[in-house]
Amino acid sequence: MKVTPQPLTDYSVSDAPGTTLSYFGYSFEVPWKANFKTQGSPKNSVESGIVQLKFESGQVLVLMAPANQSGLLSELVQDQSLHMESWRPVLGDLTNRSAYDQYAALLNTSPSTIRAFGPRAEAARGLTLLTIKAIALPGSLETVAFSFELPDKRGFQIGDPRKSRHIWLEILDLNGHHVEIICATAKDNTRFTQPELNRILMSLHTVPTDSLVAHAATAPPN
Repeated sequence: MKVTPQPLTDYSVSDAPGTTLSYFGYSFEVPWKANFKTQGSPKNSVESGIVQLKFESGQVLVLMAPANQSGLLSELVQDQSLHMESWRPVLGDLTNRSAYDQYAALLNTSPSTIRAFGPRAEAARGLTLLTIKAIALPGSLETVAFSFELPDKRGFQIGDPRKSRHIWLEILDLNGHHVEIICATAKDNTRFTQPELNRILMSLHTVPTDSLVAHAATAPPN
């Protein structure tokens, strides 16, 4: 809970031969060529869904295109199955702000930002955000979190590839869209590098949904 985002400083990009993939109206490149298998139900929707790509070379990617694009905090209070509607007054105007602002507020909250003798409403919101941060964010947050700014998108990278085999990319403001990509490795001798992650980030873009049927563009799965 003490970890807050630091600006990403390494924007170098891998130029290794790669593969272009397309799902749910999004296209991106991975800097390797290998056969892969898919899991999930990518054909249920061209606009939202979850698909896992497991490459023979050891990399595993999970692409998530949420159906609810209003933001994590808004989604929590709107989901009746979670019974968190009562948290809406505590979170205040955060649930009406952009998905990026909601995620930034969550990540930038730490025990040191909560003032015991400050306004009670601010302290209550801070404690609520800390609770959500502890439950909802992945364990790789323990290593580090980065914020990144690109011309067509911004967001957060949770985890340092030098220290963790699991990296969580929260990509927001992508033409008004929000995408999550989990990058993991299934082999002990396989690790991501920051230039490889940057290749995925910088190549990610939206494409017309009528041109996609949730398929890999250049490397059909086995």
